[in-house]
Amino acid sequence: MPIENNNALDFKTFFLLYKDKVYKYAYLHLKEEPAAADLVQETFSRIWKKWAELDGNKNPQSYLYTIARNLVFDELRKQKVRFQFQASDIDQTKLVDNSNEETIRFKDLERVYREAISKLPKARLEIFLLCKEEFLDNQEIADRLGISVNTVRDQLVKGNKFVRQYIIDHFEISIALLIFLNIF
Repeated sequence: MPIENNNALDFKTFFLLYKDKVYKYAYLHLKEEPAAADLVQETFSRIWKKWAELDGNKNPQSYLYTIARNLVFDELRKQKVRFQFQASDIDQTKLVDNSNEETIRFKDLERVYREAISKLPKARLEIFLLCKEEFLDNQEIADRLGISVNTVRDQLVKGNKFVRQYIIDHFEISIALLIFLNIF
C-alpha cells in the first residue's frame, strides 16, 4: 500500500486495513484479549510516530509486522518471567538472572539469523535484504533490480527456507525460536 500524502486519512485507512490482522497475530501468540488489544495499540502508535518518514519506497506492511513481531517477543518474555515468579519461590536475583539469560538467548538467535543471511548467495542476499530490511515489496524489488516478480518471489521463498533451516540446525529450540520461525 503506497503512502501518497502521509496524512491522517491515509493512516486511518492503513489502520482499518491491518488492525484485525495484527490483533489476530497477537492473540494467536499471547492467548489473551487485553494483551492482544494493547499490542495492536502499541504497534500502531509506533507506526504513527514514523508515519511521516515512510514513503513510497518503503513497505509499511513489513514495518508493521516487524513491530508487531518484536512486541510479541517482548510480551512473551515478560509473561515467562511473570509465570516463573508466580510458579515458584524464586528470589529476585535468580529472576534477574533468568531475564538476562533470555536476553542472551534472544541475542544468540539474532546472531544465528544474521549468520544464516550472510550465507545466502549474493543475488538472493540482495533480494532478501531489500525485502526484510528496506521493506520493499516484490514488485519494487523487481523494478529496482530489473528482474521478474516471479524471480523475486522464488528467491525470497528459497532464502526464507534456507534461513529457517539454518536456524533450526544451529540454534537450540525455544519459544522465541518457534515464534520467529512461524513468522517466516
